[in-house]
Amino acid sequence: MLSVSLWLNAFVHILTAAQMKAIDRRATERFGIPSIVLMENAALAVVDAIAGHYPDCDRAAVFCGLGANGGDGFAIARHLEQRGVVASVFIVGDRTKIRGDAAANLAICERLALPLYEIVDDDSLNEALVHAADADLIVDAIFGTGLDRAPEGRFADTIRTINDLGLPVVAVDLPSGANASTAEPFEPCVRAALTITFAAPKICHFFEPAAALCGEVIVADISIPHAAIEDENVTLALTTPADVRPYIEPRLAATHKGTYGHVAIVAGSPGRSGAAVLAARGAIRSGAGLVSVATDSETAKLVHAGSIESMTFSGDDVLEFINSKDAILIGPGLADDEDSYARVRQLVAEIELPMVIDASALNAFAVRADDLNPERRPRVITPHPGELARIVGSTAKEINAHRIDAARDAARATGCVVVLKGFQTLIAEPDGHVNVNPTGNPGMATGGMGDVLGGMIAALLARGIDPFAAAIAAVYLHGFAGDMLKDEMGDIGLAALDLAERIPFAIKRMRES
Repeated sequence: MLSVSLWLNAFVHILTAAQMKAIDRRATERFGIPSIVLMENAALAVVDAIAGHYPDCDRAAVFCGLGANGGDGFAIARHLEQRGVVASVFIVGDRTKIRGDAAANLAICERLALPLYEIVDDDSLNEALVHAADADLIVDAIFGTGLDRAPEGRFADTIRTINDLGLPVVAVDLPSGANASTAEPFEPCVRAALTITFAAPKICHFFEPAAALCGEVIVADISIPHAAIEDENVTLALTTPADVRPYIEPRLAATHKGTYGHVAIVAGSPGRSGAAVLAARGAIRSGAGLVSVATDSETAKLVHAGSIESMTFSGDDVLEFINSKDAILIGPGLADDEDSYARVRQLVAEIELPMVIDASALNAFAVRADDLNPERRPRVITPHPGELARIVGSTAKEINAHRIDAARDAARATGCVVVLKGFQTLIAEPDGHVNVNPTGNPGMATGGMGDVLGGMIAALLARGIDPFAAAIAAVYLHGFAGDMLKDEMGDIGLAALDLAERIPFAIKRMRES
């Protein structure tokens, strides 16, 4: 779980190790903040977190490496001591290699006569184990964001020892053994109950399996200027309520249904009317002024029954019907056959209005990524990994193994905003920016949820909202409504129609929070 309470009204970047290194350097060289001040602020943030999460802690074992992360650990140990916690320091490796700010903080620990133990061989590791076992918690400050290979030798042995102790572990910046830049941790890796990271979260804090080793993650402000982060031009970010609220503001009195756009939905086929109904409900509950569904005559009767506020069209001239609208959703519940695919490709090629392409309409573009948006019109595609794999000629396994790169590459290849659905849905735009969505839950893994989402995105597009912003806001609200539904009903048996009916309540709660 990531705690971003300090950042709910700010843009939350997600960084790689190289980006964090550049930001640190910019903070010290451009803005003149001494690195030892940043180290001090980091230590205080960790000690405050320990006090808040473990108020009864009397003894702490602080394991320190030889670099800057170890320096944080030395500073943490002395601040814990000042607050009445008995802090023992365990230095992993040859202490003569400690330099700079870390050496300065180690010298303070020595002058304070804090218990210091060096782990250089099996005997000293065993001795450390005896002393550390008496602690209430462990502080892991062995490796930070600079780690780029698996821990070896004494470092690996120490990490395994920490895990074997069974004590709660507070990790400094990230668990030792995690790779800041990827979801894949090295082996071995510390299993932390709490991680305090600095300035902004890193990739390993968000994506499993590394995220599962971080425990609760707190993002601490250590006074790195926002400009030092902004100048890094980071292209990966977390969606927060601040990204959504501009699009759910209370309505002005002097508005009418035409103010909020007319959504056209090309959806449904015999036996698949539910998808059209759910898409219409998603659009209506997201605030569309008008919703019309183009479908066959038999399906239209069921759409009338399932979504009485929406209208239907079952004539032959779909293009004429669509071109009087403000945004289009095409795909939910359409037939999966070559005749239907050919019709979809014709419509997509000729329609100039903002468009969401979903479900069966995506299947029409298998290995045809270039045909989705050659004119670079405002378009959003909403594939799950299997659908995206078919479009780009890959496999679902490959997509899932490299989700961020896959979403980013697909957005560039198609010229569309890509909503790569799944746990932590990704929203990518062609210029390379990717947002990670934090809302939603496993109970939403049921049929029809994607149809509701397609309608939600189309409703925002119909109001003239930029496709990337519309996708970000709709995905967040969709997951937020799902989380509300889970709170009411649990995580089994959640239905897409129930979620659609929660959308106005989700908007209301977000406005009030």
